[in-house]
Formats: sequence, structure tokens, C-alpha cells
Amino acid sequence: MTSIWKQALELCATRLPDRPGRVKSTPSLVARFLAVSGILCLTSCGGGPGTTVSSVSISPTSTSVNVAGQADFTAVVTLHNSTTSTTTTISWQVDGVPSGNSTCGTIAPSPTDQLEGIYTAPAAVPSSSCGVTGGTLGQVAVTAVATQSTCSSSSSSACEVTSNTAVVTVGGIIGLSVSPASAAVPAGGSQQFTALLNGVASGASWSLSSASGGNLGSINSNGLYTAPPFPPPGNSLTVTATATGSNGAPVTATATVTVSYSDHSLSGPYAFSYIGNDGSGLLAVAGSFVADGNGNIVSGVEDIESFLEGISTELPITQSTYSVGSDGRGLASIKTSRGTATWRFALSTNVHGQLTRFDTDVSGGGSIDQQTLNATTNSSPSVISGRYTFGLLGVDGSFNPLGLAGEFSANGSGSFSNLDAVLDVNDNGISGSGTVTRGDTTLSGDYAFDSAFPGTGRGTLTLESSTTGNRMFAFYAVDTPGNCSNQASVCQLHLVEIDGVAFTAGDMFLAAAAPGLADATYVFAAGGNSAGGAYGAGGVFASSGNGSTSNGTLDINSAGTYNSGKSLGSCSYTVDASTGRIDLGLYPSSGSCPAISGPGVTEFAAYPTAVGSVVLLELDSSAVATGVAYQQCGPQSQGCAASSPSLTAISVGLGLTGQGLFHSPPASSASFQPDLDGQLSVSGTSVSTGNLDINNFTGTFPTDPIGASGTAIGSPTNGRGTLTLAPTNPSATYSLVYYLIDDYTALLFGSGQTPVAIGMVARQF
Repeated sequence: MTSIWKQALELCATRLPDRPGRVKSTPSLVARFLAVSGILCLTSCGGGPGTTVSSVSISPTSTSVNVAGQADFTAVVTLHNSTTSTTTTISWQVDGVPSGNSTCGTIAPSPTDQLEGIYTAPAAVPSSSCGVTGGTLGQVAVTAVATQSTCSSSSSSACEVTSNTAVVTVGGIIGLSVSPASAAVPAGGSQQFTALLNGVASGASWSLSSASGGNLGSINSNGLYTAPPFPPPGNSLTVTATATGSNGAPVTATATVTVSYSDHSLSGPYAFSYIGNDGSGLLAVAGSFVADGNGNIVSGVEDIESFLEGISTELPITQSTYSVGSDGRGLASIKTSRGTATWRFALSTNVHGQLTRFDTDVSGGGSIDQQTLNATTNSSPSVISGRYTFGLLGVDGSFNPLGLAGEFSANGSGSFSNLDAVLDVNDNGISGSGTVTRGDTTLSGDYAFDSAFPGTGRGTLTLESSTTGNRMFAFYAVDTPGNCSNQASVCQLHLVEIDGVAFTAGDMFLAAAAPGLADATYVFAAGGNSAGGAYGAGGVFASSGNGSTSNGTLDINSAGTYNSGKSLGSCSYTVDASTGRIDLGLYPSSGSCPAISGPGVTEFAAYPTAVGSVVLLELDSSAVATGVAYQQCGPQSQGCAASSPSLTAISVGLGLTGQGLFHSPPASSASFQPDLDGQLSVSGTSVSTGNLDINNFTGTFPTDPIGASGTAIGSPTNGRGTLTLAPTNPSATYSLVYYLIDDYTALLFGSGQTPVAIGMVARQF
């Protein structure tokens, strides 16, 4: 008996899977149990052969469906004792007809439970009432009949117990509609849409639209939609079907599609670079890989410089995998002969992502950038032609902080001379203890692509000057789509030093066609080392376009001590027309600065690029730091919906890279800076949701939700505002300053004791 009761209880728990268009009813557990146990009692209960059906009831008693739609009904059989033995059989009827017909609809028992009937409406609204007394057009009667298997009456109807009547109203879909009316589709995925004219599948023409524009994907003539590689602005779009109505005029109907990130969002060749710490000090890595869009990295190569393990060049990447979540946050496992590295990353598009090295006792931050065919398939030195500027940060052979920046003219044949070349070097020039070299014109060098790794964009670059001697770097051509449109030359390359003479890494860019700064507002962020430890700087300043800066704010965080954001007075800058070099001064005080390199002035060597940025190297005695500045959108430029940038209701991917070049124990807590990336949903005044992936060097914390309290955004002034993030595991408060470049991107600066960091946020959708 125990097994029978178990089967009865299991049957009580049975649920049919939902089907599109079905109206689903779910009886109570007690009612189902009574019905099933009643049937079992016909042969197993004490009543034995004397048990008959007393009544049958079905629910729901009324429901509505569209033409060709479905609805579920449930029968409950009630028994009482009798002198005649019976066997219960349920027959489902429509308009009194067993199983129904094509005019009024059909009904069949569920394949898993005869007490559930599945009604399917006809392809058109019934022209008359189907068995409903006093009913109206489109109403259909559904009943269930239990037949006693042993009955003393000669009349079959006398041996039947008929249930109550349930009324189904079949609704006509008048005009054109699209099915489904809404759909969630992952990037690169597909969804079939169908046009229904008066409830019947019909031919139609299809189109896609969005008020926010962007890449919406595609839809073919049969209504099969394919999503783009990343969500369009606003995260949604409209699918429109157009057909010919009964009067011959065109009619339209729409559906809504929501697109999310997927593995397909990372597909094709990518270059990457990051800088961080491996337990003994500086770690820098650059390389490239090919993702197949399905979670596999099918090939790749990287170069590593490390205090702990030295220099490793041309390391093949093998048997590696990745995954991308719906919010654009991803995870990768990168395998080489040196072991497995774990990455976390946050995509802003399928072209760019913020990268965090995510192993305990190994950290770092950087970027992933899609490579173009110009960067990977053309291994001729001719694609590196014209003027280039670069910025590098690391340590010298004596393990002192070292920064370099400069500009040269590549001849397209694999070399460049010191003609119009220039180099700035800050070799531990902190508090006057090292050497700062301004405007060295002895720079020359050569470059070539690597024939051992064709198609990867890898090559080598040699820089030589009287200040630095001979230095060799591995480069990885990026040429990110959109950065240098209409340029024949590669416009960006990641660099990592591989000679062992020094340990530096950075980027090289195609230089701006015209020297100087525009009459505009600029924002910037820079990082490196001060005498006290990790160092970050950032700010906003106005350029006159003819040699002076003013009206801004300078933020400095030296080893966790924040200067509270000093207002800028006026200062001058000079432009070398032959080399493009700018000697830029920012004066965090009232009045005018005494000289660009005078006391109290934060001095940078600045080199504008063709991608709209300005490479920076700090030259004063406060720190050795490199960074980047951007012209802020506004009346003089593009990228703002209004006259100045603002944060609107958007989703953003972010990355923060901890600064400081020396981390080996024993060290102060300020020298161990977190690296992190993540996704946030922001508006002008708040962060509604978000998750961070945090590497504290001593521990990793993936998918750390920001707290419901403690997170806030301050309104910007001149594009500068404050942002507080409150992760919950580990519990922390990150005090940040943001500098808006436009409505879609901003630089970040850490103003608290931790993290002393700089980074960027970029709009996802």
C-alpha cells in the first residue's frame, strides 16, 4: 500500500510544462490528491466494488484564449459508496462532442494525466455559440464525462456523470500582430517572429528600429531576427512587421527585443595589456588572442616582464577558455607554459573591455582591445608609418621608478632617425634624488613584425638615445575600429619591455596631425609612484588654445593622502612645432604660476595623439607618473547631448587599476592597492545596481554587489564629480572622483587611502 500512496502523491505533484499561448490552471494539492486517491479507491480502498462516481467538476469555469491558443482544464472526481462496482473513465468534450472539432476547437487529455484536458482553439473565431446556452459569438462549452464501467441501466447516458460546463471565450485578433510580442535575445543569438493577420500566420516585410540608434542586428524576410554582438543603446529595439490589410492598405505591428551580452560579444582577434604586481614588485604583460565567440580562445601569444620570474617572450596561449555574462562581465582562464592566469573583465562593447588579473598574490589592471585586419594580417612595416607618440612606466635597472614619453617619425620601412624625434625621461626624479631629462633629441630606433607569429600583430621595437641607451620592446598592434578611421597606418600599439635592462610598459599611438592643445576643457588621470608610495593624479583644466591653462581642479593622492582637490590658477604651456612636444604646467594655487617648471607647479610633458587623447609624463619632483588627457565634449566639440557632459540613465563597465611600482613585503598597507572591474547601472544622481570583481592581492572577490546604502554620485562641476562605491564582500567604501569626457565615458581617480588608483568607465548601453 505504501508504494500506491507514494504514486498518488507523486501524481498530485505533476505539472505540465507551460506552452506558448496556453492559459494554465493549477488545482490545489488537496483537490488533486482527493481525485487521484478516489480513483485508486475503486480497487484498493475499503469500499471495494460498492464505490461509484458521485460527481465530476472541472476548473476553471471560464477562461479566454486567442484563436489557435490553448487552455488547460482540471477534472476532480468525487466518489460515494454503492452496491455496484465501477471503473472511472474521463472523456473530454467540446460542445458535447468527444474531443471536439475544428469549428469549436479540440480537447485532449494530457499525456501525463487524464484528469487534465488541453483545449486548443480553432484557427478562427466560431461563427456561433458552441454549446453555451444563451452564449454569444465565440463562446465554447467544455465538459468532462465519467463513465461507470459497470452499470445496471440499459441506457448509456444513465451510466455517465457529466461535469459542470466551463465556458471558453475565443477572442479574435483583429488586424496585424507579431508573435511573440517581446523577447530577450543574447548577443549573436536569434529569435523567430511571426506575423499574424486576424490571428492567422501571414506574410510580411520586417524592419528594425530604435530611437537611440546603434547596431540593432538583422532580421530576414521570414522574420528570423539575429542580435548584434553587444546590446544597442538603451538595451532594446523594436521589430516591425508590415502586411497588407483586408482593405488593401498596409498595416503594421511591433514587438520589443531586449539584447544582453553573451560569449558572442568576445569574438575575433584581440590585443591586451596589463600592469600590476607579482609579489616581488612590478609585473607587466602584453599579448594577443583569438576568441571563437563560443567560449574558447583558439590561439594567442604574450610577453611577460616580472620582478619575480624575469622576462618571458613569445609565450603561446593554448587551451584557454572564457565566458561572458549577460551584464558584460566576463571570466577567462589563460594558459601558457608559465601556468594559468585568471582574468576578470568588463566589456563596454565587443571592441573594448577593462581587464583585471584575478589570481591571489598576482594582480594587475589593463584593457582588452579588438584588433582590425590592418593590425593582424598585414605584417609589412609599411602599416607603421608617420609620426608616433608613446608613454611608458616602470622601473630602471636599479629598481627606481622610471617614466618615458616621446615622439618620432616612422619611415614605413622599419626604422626612424632622430630627425624631429624627442624624448622625455623621469628616472626617479622624486624630490630631486634622480634625473629628469627634458626634450632629448637623440632618439632613434627600428621596428619589425614577428614572422614566427603571423596574424597576431606582434613585433619588436628598439628605442635608443643618449639618455636611455638601447631598449627593446615587444609590441602588439591594436588599431581598434573607430579610433583611427580613414588612416592607413596602425594607430595604437601595446608595448612591454623585454630586454631586462629596465622594466617598463605602456602604449604607442599615431600622433595628432597638428601640434598643440585646442581652445577647450581637458580632463586627465595619471598614476605611478611618489616618495611615499602609490601615487595618483587627476583633474580638469581649461586650455586657451594659445599657451595657457586655468580654471580647473587638480586632485592628488600620494600614498593615501589626498590633497582635497586644489583649484587651479593660470599657468603657461609651450609647444614645439617641429616635434609636437608640449611642456604643460598646472598651478594648484591662486594667481599665476612663476614658471612651467617652477616651485608648486605640476609639470607634464604632453603629446597629443590621433585618437583624441594626450599622452602625459609628469616631470616635477612630486612623482614619477604617466597618464592620459582627453578633450571634454562641449560647445567646441562633439559627444554631448547638451553643452556639457552629464551622466544619464545608462549601464557602464568600469575598471580601476591600483598604482604603485613597489609592493614586496614588508610594505605599508597603502602599497597594496586593489585592482577591480565591474558593471554599474547609473543615473545622474545614483547607482541602482551593480557588481564588482575585486582583487586585493591577498584575496579575490568576484561578483561583489554594491551596497544598498553608501553608494552615491555627486553632481559634476565642469565635468568633475564624486562617486562613492560601497562593495559588500569585502565590506569597503571606495571614494572616487570622476571626470566626464562625454556622455558615455569618464576617467576615474581614487581619493581615499584605498584604492590609490586610476581608471575609466565606459557606457555599455
